Amino acid sequence: MNFLKLFTLCMILLINGCQTQERNIEVEKENEAEAVLEENTEEEAPQSDTLHTLAIDITADDVLFDLDDFLKKIDGSYQYDEMNRTLKIFVNKDEYALIEGVNVLERNGEFLATDEIYFEVTDNGNIIMPVEFLDKGLQLPIKFGNSNVSFDWYGPTEKVGGPPESFNFEEWDVEKMVEYLSFLESPIKNAEVSTVSSHLPGAPRDYRNGFHEGIDWYDFASGGDINTETPIYAMAEGIVVRADHDYIEYESPEKREVDLTVTAELGETPEYIFDRLRGRQVWVQYPNGVMNRFAHLHDIPENIKVGDRVNAETVIGFVGNSGTSSAVNQDLTGLHLHQDLLIYGELFWKPLSQEEIREVLIRIWN
Repeated sequence: MNFLKLFTLCMILLINGCQTQERNIEVEKENEAEAVLEENTEEEAPQSDTLHTLAIDITADDVLFDLDDFLKKIDGSYQYDEMNRTLKIFVNKDEYALIEGVNVLERNGEFLATDEIYFEVTDNGNIIMPVEFLDKGLQLPIKFGNSNVSFDWYGPTEKVGGPPESFNFEEWDVEKMVEYLSFLESPIKNAEVSTVSSHLPGAPRDYRNGFHEGIDWYDFASGGDINTETPIYAMAEGIVVRADHDYIEYESPEKREVDLTVTAELGETPEYIFDRLRGRQVWVQYPNGVMNRFAHLHDIPENIKVGDRVNAETVIGFVGNSGTSSAVNQDLTGLHLHQDLLIYGELFWKPLSQEEIREVLIRIWN
């Protein structure tokens, strides 16, 4: 190859190399520009209409949020009853209810198997709740940030559970009630339900300015040898929604009397006091809105936990007198099982007369 041809080849290679380098630089600049554009687009893009963030307060024991802040974001509402210390939350077509100090959430008349949901009223009147209400109560997928929790909200949904539209509870008669409740077996083996008037629902309770809400099973009236070793059975297939393993009795007769003085001043028994007077409790939720509150228990088997599935052969507790004047005086008189029977959050006996209540109970358990 002569000198001229060699020189020409070198110049061509040099020019092509420069052009290639320039094209590479231009491509890199274009890529950088696109990356910056994409980054700016992500920062400036409007937040999704369904994604919401909620400020949280992280304490040593829990992660809490302000109920007002949450309900404003989803167009919900609530009612707080200061006298009864009860809270009702309305979200879409669903109604949730809580009693202060009782970690049991009611949704549309049925009780959920979780003991992690409660509420507190702050000194400035705000209501705070744990994020478990969002997760387990409303079943919202949640994600945690440094100081907030985010959740997707798609607007109104179908009502979850609760009575069917044809549920005319106020119009039920004895036949309908017996038919609806006949699946329940006796809570105490070889015992008959008491038909003594003072043991029946609706009987007056002057000491607390109220009425008896449930059914009493006493030794002398039920024909069984009832004592603190008498087992109480779950009566049917259901789910435990409350189990008071950590129950603490009234400190003294004077402490109990303070609550009774409040009932005397009000002329009725507030819900939060009513719950204390029931003593140690286990609640079992059954299908079709039926729920039993077993009260005044002496003890609860260690293996009984919230969320457990039970049946008519499951022992859920033992007869006692917790919450009563006898218990606070540390004696074992007045031992009995108190049983509140509800249907979608309403006491079963509300549409019936005293004689009709007696007939229902006899036909079911005697």
